[in-house]
Amino acid sequence: MTPLLPAALTPADLPLAELNCARLDGELFPLAGAWCPVDAPDGPETRGEALTSVSPSRAAAERMSAAWIYGLAAEPDPHQFCIDMTARARKPAETTTQLREVRLGRHDTRVLGRQLVTTPLRTAIDLARWGRSPGCRADTALLAALLAYDGPIDLHADEQTLTGQRGISFSRRAAAQLREARRLNLSRR
Repeated sequence: MTPLLPAALTPADLPLAELNCARLDGELFPLAGAWCPVDAPDGPETRGEALTSVSPSRAAAERMSAAWIYGLAAEPDPHQFCIDMTARARKPAETTTQLREVRLGRHDTRVLGRQLVTTPLRTAIDLARWGRSPGCRADTALLAALLAYDGPIDLHADEQTLTGQRGISFSRRAAAQLREARRLNLSRR
């Protein structure tokens, strides 16, 4: 059965005044610049759908925005996106989002609610590398939750990939943080 309303509404769907009235009437709640019906589950699909309203074209939600979509972190301000270096897109001037050009492999992203999102593993690696930059507060518990999100993984192979590539910033520190997060996951079993 098709739902009567989309998971996330924007001023492209209804006038802003109507969206605000529906919010005041208790029919909608705000989420990432969009409005969602109160009976919509606040899960990864709905969060991804809501984020499409602020997402630059062809961009993937990454780092803290991806962790938020997976339900593992608070909503960041501003939202963080990345785009593959080959896409060559511009950040829209009117948005307050962060946009980085990165190399994205074909297994580094997935679609959640029409929004491209980095996988939990790619998100953990990016946060381990860049988790101390402005707008990112990655700790071992968050990295451990991301590594455990899809079930057991071969972290050793991913660490080899990360540390084996020359010229990747902060790869040694990231590998150490990922090992610590993996230890935390193993101690919880």
